[in-house]
Amino acid sequence: MHTTESAPHGTPNGTTKHIFVTGGVVSSLGKGLTAASLGNLLTARGLRVVMQKLDPYLNVDPGT
Repeated sequence: MHTTESAPHGTPNGTTKHIFVTGGVVSSLGKGLTAASLGNLLTARGLRVVMQKLDPYLNVDPGT
């Protein structure tokens, strides 16, 4: 019996999905600037980029 693995839903066969995660405990421009620059570079190469921001403090000052 021959079986083939299917690609994840919405992904054409032969493509790879990547997830890049940036983070830190200090509030500064570095994380956002890094994410924006990386997204811009990947988009320039013809890749589809989706940005997602996670704020675990729900806009409450974590004391930094």
